[in-house]
Amino acid sequence: MKTTSLTLPFAALMFLSLVSAQAETKTLHYPTQDETMFSIDAPADWEVTEIESVGDFGSLESENGSVLQFRAQEFDSEDEAKQEVDSVVESTFEFLQENYTDINLEDPKEVTIEGQPGMQVTGTGKDKDGNAVQFLSAIVALGPKTVAEIWAAVFPEGEGNNDLQAAQAVLQSFKPTGSASE
Repeated sequence: MKTTSLTLPFAALMFLSLVSAQAETKTLHYPTQDETMFSIDAPADWEVTEIESVGDFGSLESENGSVLQFRAQEFDSEDEAKQEVDSVVESTFEFLQENYTDINLEDPKEVTIEGQPGMQVTGTGKDKDGNAVQFLSAIVALGPKTVAEIWAAVFPEGEGNNDLQAAQAVLQSFKPTGSASE
């Protein structure tokens, strides 16, 4: 019975820590709040880079060195947008090969995010120093000629490191605004 009494306060503490971590977010609008194409909820303690125009990558970086980048691109035709989806998968793999080792990517999976069709790729690898890294990538059609891209390279190890959960929460918070679907 003593084990149960110790477990309940510990479980309550863990729940409060989780709620607290989830509450400490800031909503980011891409590219700006006035011209939002999509929004994400980012960890409040991750560093954010400024976005100047559509097509620029926004970036989040944790104290542990995990990186999450996001952007949207508008194209002149639906064919160009579809070509971009294919090229993102190729360029992501090329980028990973240039910057990481022991890369193991799962096959791309079709997903629906907030009613919008997309594709998601996950995998693992190591950075140049041999540290374990997990990769998360998603590309989402915001409209017939507009595509959003979000990817993360996350260091999941280390005491108190919740970067993987934080990056997954950012991806799950993705919300298209509808302004790009016209």
